[in-house]
Amino acid sequence: MASSTDRASALSRLAAAYARHQLRRWTGRGSRGGAGRAERIYKPEHYLALTPEERELLPAMSRCLNCGICALVAGRLGDAYLPDLSSAYLRPLHLLPMLRSDLEGAGHADLEAAAAACPVGVPLPAVAAIVRRLAGG
Repeated sequence: MASSTDRASALSRLAAAYARHQLRRWTGRGSRGGAGRAERIYKPEHYLALTPEERELLPAMSRCLNCGICALVAGRLGDAYLPDLSSAYLRPLHLLPMLRSDLEGAGHADLEAAAAACPVGVPLPAVAAIVRRLAGG
């Protein structure tokens, strides 16, 4: 069991760390390159920021139940099984280039029809566009 001295010591260290954090934040010394630096570092791994429009679609994209109804309506998009597409943006991002090649295969699914048949309203055309953008980045 932690004694009151241990607890007080932990709280004082936490308070000091938070004070340092706030001081760096207020003086601007904590940011060393900001968003541009982050993009340079993470872009090769396909960790790109979502646009505001894409962020607005996240709740709708997250509703997928993987029921497969979209696949029954529209089949496949290239080599990608459509229920896999609906959650593709959740995959480890370094694997997206492999999915991109699946999306560019010979088959052309009707994503609009698949999205219309989706019982929870996943916007499949938007998901495909986001995955293509992230994979190509």
